[in-house]
Amino acid sequence: MGNAISTHERILEQGMALMSQAGIEGVTLGVLADRIGMSKSGLFAHFKSKEEVQLSLLEHTAEFANARVLAPALKVELGLPRLKALVANWFGWARRAGLPGGCPVAAGLFEYDDVEGAVRSKILELEKTWRQVLTQLVREVVEAGHFDKRLDIEQFVWELSAIYLGHHAAQRFLRAADADRRAQTAFAALLDRALPITRRKKVRPRK
Repeated sequence: MGNAISTHERILEQGMALMSQAGIEGVTLGVLADRIGMSKSGLFAHFKSKEEVQLSLLEHTAEFANARVLAPALKVELGLPRLKALVANWFGWARRAGLPGGCPVAAGLFEYDDVEGAVRSKILELEKTWRQVLTQLVREVVEAGHFDKRLDIEQFVWELSAIYLGHHAAQRFLRAADADRRAQTAFAALLDRALPITRRKKVRPRK
């Protein structure tokens, strides 16, 4: 039993790294079996189809990310400190976690944008769940008095998610050296606009 669990975990870890580099469609039973060094029939003992392994890898990736992004942030003081901690953990998390090709779920939003099926539904479920987490955290910031009480929370989450996806594209596709800096600059501006008006930075008009 112990060996079966160990093998299953090894499949998920190697599969997640493969998915990060080759995309979700790049994960097939044959390619994954070769990467792990086992027979395709041996892999069938754990997953019966390409779709089943893809769905399992997406779920595993979400759990893997949450342990590195959300869980540590929840230990930080409620309100703006917690939101800042989460964003610090979130932006660029995949690279720090050793995933060579970046976040597979972020990439999957584009890979499966118009491909219907169970895999797209899983990506959509994960993305909706994550945005609900962000919405709750931002609501707590407002309730703590750290953000303007009139803040459009849904708009804030929309813009925050857009910064993350822009950072992903700049870092992975454009290979921009300034991706981290620009993402942090955008986040700082978003934060400033969300603060109570008395706490916002004063911008001097140009002469």
